[in-house]
Amino acid sequence: MRRLGLPTKAAGQIYFIEWESNSSGWSLAAADYDYLTGDDLTVCEVIAIIDQSSHVRVLRKVPFQKTNAEKNTVTTWSAIDLADVDGDGHIEVILEGDAYEDHWFEVESVQNGSSHTIFSGLGYYL
Repeated sequence: MRRLGLPTKAAGQIYFIEWESNSSGWSLAAADYDYLTGDDLTVCEVIAIIDQSSHVRVLRKVPFQKTNAEKNTVTTWSAIDLADVDGDGHIEVILEGDAYEDHWFEVESVQNGSSHTIFSGLGYYL
């Protein structure tokens, strides 16, 4: 997150998740920082795959930046699940994208050290 601009002494907290997929041989790691002061929301996040050799593949990232808390202009991401979405026997990463009032799901296929989006859709807004 430091590489994305997060200051050493940032005021908020960083939240981490890690999910391990035994069948795929990799883990999903996510770090999320947000700090609210008045109408200002400061965000920074990264979602990555880490293989058994400790190679890191970044799936989504949001550099450290300030946005409006009420009308967020930054697309943020959340890891939702690990599942075999398309029935091919390989585990995919399910992500939710959030951009103000727009929300959608994306599915990332992760194989042989690379990844690509195999689904993006079901968007909705509030």
